[in-house]
Formats: sequence, C-alpha cells, structure tokens
Amino acid sequence: MDKICLNSIRHLFESQKRIEPIPTGLNANLGKNNNIKCVIFDIYGTLLVSTSGDIDKARFAPSYVLEAFSKCGVRLATSTPVKTASLILDEYEKTIFKMREDMEDEKIPHPEIDIRMVWQKLLKQLYEAKLIEKPTLDDVSRLAIYFETLSNPVYPMPSMHEIVHAIYKRGIPMGIISNAQFYTPVIMNFFLTGIINDFEDVEYFDRYLSIYSYKEKRGKPDISLYRKAASRCYKHYQVSPEQILYVGNDMLKDIYPAHSMGMTTALFAGDCRSLRMREQLPELKSIKPDYLINSLDQILEIIQ
Repeated sequence: MDKICLNSIRHLFESQKRIEPIPTGLNANLGKNNNIKCVIFDIYGTLLVSTSGDIDKARFAPSYVLEAFSKCGVRLATSTPVKTASLILDEYEKTIFKMREDMEDEKIPHPEIDIRMVWQKLLKQLYEAKLIEKPTLDDVSRLAIYFETLSNPVYPMPSMHEIVHAIYKRGIPMGIISNAQFYTPVIMNFFLTGIINDFEDVEYFDRYLSIYSYKEKRGKPDISLYRKAASRCYKHYQVSPEQILYVGNDMLKDIYPAHSMGMTTALFAGDCRSLRMREQLPELKSIKPDYLINSLDQILEIIQ
C-alpha cells in the first residue's frame, strides 16, 4: 500500500471503539520461571480483543460489503444492492474455501491464503458476472482493510501496551506466531505507536521471531510455524525451546503445538470470546499449559 492509501484509512483505526474482554471466571495458575529468555505471543484473542474471538471467525454482513465497496470505489452494476451484497459474501467465502482446498491438494495440512489474492480473484469474477462495474482500484489492500475492520473490530487487550514495553525494556526478545493477514502488523503498529505504516514488522517485536500464517501459506496448529520460531530463536539468541514462553488463547492452535516443540506455555484465559479449551479433543487429553493467566500483566510474575 502506498502512503496515500494508508493516510486515507487512518480514520478506520482511530474510530475503533474500546472493547472490554468478558471475564472467563478461571483462576490464574502462576509461578516464577527464571529460565525464560524469550516471549512469543499469539495476537487475536491474546494481545487484541476481537469481537469475533479470532481472525477466522469474523461476522460478515451485506452492509459491510456495501460500505467497503462504496469507500473504495467499487460500484455495483445491479439495482438490488443488498441482494447482490449477499451473493458477494457467498462468493467471498466460497473463494476462500476453494483456494484453501487447492492448497490442501498440495499436501499443506492447515493452508492459509493471502486475503489480497482472494479479493483480486473475487473482483475479477464479479466483473465477469456483471455484478460490479470494472474495478478502478489497483491495490485491493485498502478494500481488504475496510472489510476487515467492519467485520471484526479489535482493540488492545488490557495491559497490552504495558506488558510489551516492560518486556522490551528488560531486553527480552519477543516474537509472534499468529494466524494473521497483511493488515495485522498495520493494526498492531497503530495500537502500539499511533503510527500507520506499511511495515511488515511490529514495533518492539523481533522480525526474525515473528511468524504470520499468510506469509507461510499455512496456519496454526501447523507445528512447522513453531519449529521455525524455535530454530530462529536458537540461531539468533542461543535460546532453547524450554526457555521460550509462548502465550496464546487456544489449546489446540496455541498450546498444543508450542508444547509439542518443547516450549513453556501460558494459556491466556482473559476473554470468553477467544478462550478455546477444546476439551473434547482426544489429542489434548494429556496436554496442560504450564501456566494459566487471565491478565497479560501476570506474565511479569512468571518471568521475574
């Protein structure tokens, strides 16, 4: 995205309303661990409160399509906008499903797509079906961000700023393993610094320890994402897996693969929307997080 595009969407981020987490009622299980040399976070549902609980669970509505298209110069070619928007949503979800299905055929167990590719393909299909006029936008990034902020509003989890700055000041490297899209670093940087830029790195986080599903073309719980982070952590900092504290809100997508890599794990149970215990899954029967936290600032009690 160019700077003009970024400046034109600033109001989207500034208008994000505070979202309070919904307490889970679970008691924290803490303990001091002087062996932690690195902290790696999940984003959605952990560092960010998400109204849907997860980036993959956004709630779509025809009105979001109509608003995003209007703001980004995509004109409908029909006289039934709401009905057409509903059709577009159906095609949007079908396109995502088909692209992931194609990747599964390539033996990728948990495929992830770049949402910009979805919009590019979808707009072409909509134009050929005569549902929209010929799109004039060269970059679909702005459209994708508009639609995302409408479909899945997010806001910093309480204490996010404080915990990130506190760990950074201690000189402890931080990383990210997240099911994410290109706009995720844009959103994180805005909430952390107030600046909107097109950097693919999040301020205060080590770029080598930041693993995003859209870049890797595979999502959590694919253990290869955790293996890559652990390998880089050792290569750059001589930190072994058990010295990494991984913090996430999902037992299957976060705790299970991190535990399998030998990382120390902390389940974030601070918001009912995002907490995923998944107690019915047999592979989780013998897996327990090393720590359970219901507030991000409790991380400092662990790594002291």
